[in-house]
Amino acid sequence: AGQRYQEATFTTIQAVTNYLATGENSGGGYDAPWGENLMSGLSKIMGGKDGDAGLLGDQASLDPLVEGENSPARLWLVIQPGNGGPVEDWVNCEKMALSSPDTTMVVINGALDKVRGGFYPAVFFPKLAATVDRFWKKFEPAFYLKPFSDKGVYGWLYRVYPEPWQVHLEIVKPGKDGNAEVEYMLVDTMDEKPSYDKVV
Repeated sequence: AGQRYQEATFTTIQAVTNYLATGENSGGGYDAPWGENLMSGLSKIMGGKDGDAGLLGDQASLDPLVEGENSPARLWLVIQPGNGGPVEDWVNCEKMALSSPDTTMVVINGALDKVRGGFYPAVFFPKLAATVDRFWKKFEPAFYLKPFSDKGVYGWLYRVYPEPWQVHLEIVKPGKDGNAEVEYMLVDTMDEKPSYDKVV
């Protein structure tokens, strides 16, 4: 397993959560999105004798998880959980961490500002809301780059850990050849992450 990427194992949040659900530190089984059972059943019906039409991805492309070979993992590289996928991904990431506390989790494009900032109301997403303080607020951004705009002014909030937070103003000027030239001017640095209101 994992030979495609040397020591990496190609799998899904669902496969890892279900695999770890059998352990003594288990945070419980996979929290499935509301439509997954319907799509999974439809995929099996459409797959006929092969059993899976691949509506939820090509399950055959996943590496099996095998204790002692590629499990326990040393690192989980989780790409874009929840944002662009089911919000249950964020809940399942916490379950993975609880089940295997010695495995480091790196989240890329996780939209953690949305999760930590209350974008998802607790009344509609109680399981997700419960994970915020005890899990997601502990994450430290290692690299952060987010655009902002207000009344025709554009810029970026930027940080590379452990450096301070930086606010850069984007200045667009006409170029010599008729194309626009963009310059970035550092306008402020802060030790703590600023709010959006402070940035603009």
